[in-house]
Amino acid sequence: MDDKKTIIIVDDDVSLLRVIEAGLSSHGYQCMTVPDAEAALEIIAGNPFDLLLTDIVMPGMDGFELTAKAKRLRPDMLSIIMTGFTEDFSYDRAIEGGASDFIKKPFTLQELLIRLQIAKFQEKLLKMSVTDELTGLYNRRGFFAMAERQLKLSNRHKEIMYLLFADLDNLKGINDTHGHLEGDLALMGMSRVLEDTFRQSDIIARMGGDEFVVIPIGTTEEGAGVAISRLNKNIDGYNVKGEKKHLLSISIGLACYNPENPCTVDDLIRQADSSMYEKKKQKKGINSD
Repeated sequence: MDDKKTIIIVDDDVSLLRVIEAGLSSHGYQCMTVPDAEAALEIIAGNPFDLLLTDIVMPGMDGFELTAKAKRLRPDMLSIIMTGFTEDFSYDRAIEGGASDFIKKPFTLQELLIRLQIAKFQEKLLKMSVTDELTGLYNRRGFFAMAERQLKLSNRHKEIMYLLFADLDNLKGINDTHGHLEGDLALMGMSRVLEDTFRQSDIIARMGGDEFVVIPIGTTEEGAGVAISRLNKNIDGYNVKGEKKHLLSISIGLACYNPENPCTVDDLIRQADSSMYEKKKQKKGINSD
């Protein structure tokens, strides 16, 4: 893990924290140790870490809950769960919460170092398989994996979730008039605007062609509306900067997932797509007047 050097270690066993910190520090890792999950979550919210190493059984918030909440704050952060109770351990729950791996107590320093290397290798493979090559956003496969996880969390915590479906207007016209290279530049420009508009913790993906989708994590209907307004403003800002052969314009649809009336990710996309299509028709009607 040559480029993954900052680790936050969470365990209520202070002596174990000291041992792990000393061992990892001797191999070039920068470690912060925290004996309490609640305190660790506050630290993670304000500081980026490359990896979270946490015990499961702790007073108050357990390691599963900490991992899930930490991954919502820092989606790119790796996580490894430590456990001394394998008979009560739920691997599925750990993966669902966002853990990369787990390690059974007691373990040696060498075993932990190997686990860190494996987690990094798995991250590279996963990133290659879930990333859109052109834009660097999640691809369709990556989006569905993240969205399914988010639906499970929404159901567990009884939280409403919103999904935005955006279609880049006139991509075919840009390709036909200025060539596919200019069309690719427009798609890359749209992806940068989306990244500038939404938070790192939000799920942003290119579904293919001219279609983009966003799940703004933990937002309200009002917050989703504010985000859409901010997105349109940022597109206007993009269009007036620099000399381009293309201008960006999008149509956006919004769908809401309610745990009390559950549906699939595909259903949610269809709802948002239908909403987006109506907006596009309205836009064409206005432009034709």
